[in-house]
Amino acid sequence: MNRPLKILMVLHMNWNRNFGGSRVQLELADEFRAMGHEVEKFDYGDAFPKANTSVLENFTRPSFSAKAKSFVQANAHRFDIIDAHQGNLPFSKQELGIKGLLVARSVGLYAFYNEFAHLEKTKWPPKRKRTRIKNWLQSWQSKKGNYECLRSLQTCDLINLPNHDELSYARDVLGLGEKSFVFPFGLSPERQQAFAEVIQPAAVRLNNKQVVFIGTWGTRKGSRDWAEIIKSVKAKVPDVRFLFLGTGFSAKFVLEDLNLTANEDIKVIPEFTSDELPKLLSGATVGAFPSYIEGFGFAVLEKLACGLPTVAYDVPGPREMLGNFEEKFMVVPGDRAGFSNQIVKLLTLDESRYSQLSQRCVEVAQMFCWRKIAQDTLKVYIDFWERL
Repeated sequence: MNRPLKILMVLHMNWNRNFGGSRVQLELADEFRAMGHEVEKFDYGDAFPKANTSVLENFTRPSFSAKAKSFVQANAHRFDIIDAHQGNLPFSKQELGIKGLLVARSVGLYAFYNEFAHLEKTKWPPKRKRTRIKNWLQSWQSKKGNYECLRSLQTCDLINLPNHDELSYARDVLGLGEKSFVFPFGLSPERQQAFAEVIQPAAVRLNNKQVVFIGTWGTRKGSRDWAEIIKSVKAKVPDVRFLFLGTGFSAKFVLEDLNLTANEDIKVIPEFTSDELPKLLSGATVGAFPSYIEGFGFAVLEKLACGLPTVAYDVPGPREMLGNFEEKFMVVPGDRAGFSNQIVKLLTLDESRYSQLSQRCVEVAQMFCWRKIAQDTLKVYIDFWERL
């Protein structure tokens, strides 16, 4: 390859570093540009410039995939590579007029999320009629989304997956293994350094006894499990405190959902910017992430980068990171007692062992560097592109 590549990123969400789904392509785009390539994007805001629309309009207006199709048909000739989220371009390359490489990207494979949706309806059936109607509408949308996602995986040249569980599914279930590759998520060297700079001494962190969770407050991220986890941990470590970051809901809402009143041992910060996170994590002792399904899990990676031993459910995504430890940081999804016990073990470590483990967390996080991931990604993209 003797010239810069022209790359288009397509995503059905807003191009925003504070959102995990879009952050992947945004930060990869930064690395591609640093390598001398040209990158453009077509996102939700480009497809629908008027952000404030009614619920009815959301159901009656053209789909994002229809908007993306029109844009690509008009601009495909300008790009060597089009990197689109699964389901965004469920059309053949001939329909789209693409001569270059078409990539379908997963930041969480649709089939895995469908499996969790079924579990959620079975394990925690909605009680309110309004919720049941909302779930029906979502189910209707999901069926259409399932078709579009599968179709996009079938018609693309290459599938970009964030974990090896998804690779196994693409290979063994979909029969698409020959064009499927795993590229994990990462952090830039500058981001890694920002976390490393705020790591406090082991003695300070152990004295703080603070457990931190990052994520939207919802069933998928473990909201139904937290009340029991908090109760179990406090029974063994009475002075423990909890910090919930990026819940998307107020402290009042979260506490009511936990069936708790105002509690000074539980702090909720509904929103924060990406640049604020290192400071917010600096005083914590242990990370906790009882999520039932993830594509990868920035919330785990960034805690590790900040030297925080982190307990998570044993699911795709977190496995890519926590499987690198000799210690058992993962428990069976839904095992609240086991999850709580792992947190207690970490909170009560001696200073020397905690310090060693904290350093190992940083080392594991450094294995996931955007610069290296971008180079590996582009090497495979170019190989497939040249075959075309």
